[in-house]
Amino acid sequence: MRLTMHRTAGATLALSGLLALGACGSGDDSANDTGTGSSQSQGDTVDAGDLAGRMVAAMQKAGSGTMSMQTGDQKATGDFTYVDGKLQQHTKVPVEGSEMEIIAVGDFVYLKGLPGQSKPWVKIDPNADDPVSQMFKGIAEGGISDPTKMAANLKGTQATLKSKDGDNSTYEFTVDSAKALGSSAAPSPSASAPAQQLTMTYVLSKDDRPVTISTAVGGQSIKVTYGDWGKKVNITEPPADQVGPMSYPSAS
Repeated sequence: MRLTMHRTAGATLALSGLLALGACGSGDDSANDTGTGSSQSQGDTVDAGDLAGRMVAAMQKAGSGTMSMQTGDQKATGDFTYVDGKLQQHTKVPVEGSEMEIIAVGDFVYLKGLPGQSKPWVKIDPNADDPVSQMFKGIAEGGISDPTKMAANLKGTQATLKSKDGDNSTYEFTVDSAKALGSSAAPSPSASAPAQQLTMTYVLSKDDRPVTISTAVGGQSIKVTYGDWGKKVNITEPPADQVGPMSYPSAS
């Protein structure tokens, strides 16, 4: 089971990157705003939800791209595309000398590379009650397929323009995880365990596309780097006969 949990942690890395990407969502009201940093100076603030809205509008206009996610000594790579405003993604994560694959399409996440499974791919359904599906339920419901969700949660949070470097602008804001993920994605904190603070740093180009998105929480960090805007990407669900339910090793 230990190997399974290590690989599940690898999936969590990739899904954390998806969450960062999902944080780029917003409603339609901010989609027509002008370039993010064009009229702002260092130290100015902007609503993080509006900032995310301009970002996703630029990403959806580009249509697709590539990303790499780095946390500690782990690195994942992937492609993403927007189809009818919905985010789809295919990510590969090296885990213990082999590789996991994660496909996010529609409302579901598919994992490949977990040991002891009857089929190559495992389907993660937010409505299922198995431990792994429940582990990823909040992320799946909180922004993988619909990037508008997290941006709505970010409304009211102030992001500060930290610096401008050529055509790039760097923004930073802090928000607690319960607010960022929404009540369905994060358990209510106890009095002795308050919600963790997420510190997010967006580096945006003059076109409002993300150059990097960095998230730090609980002493750990993940950095997502974007590129290859407009690259042709085709992401589909795995073949049905290659997908099965999660299997768990027996206690014996």
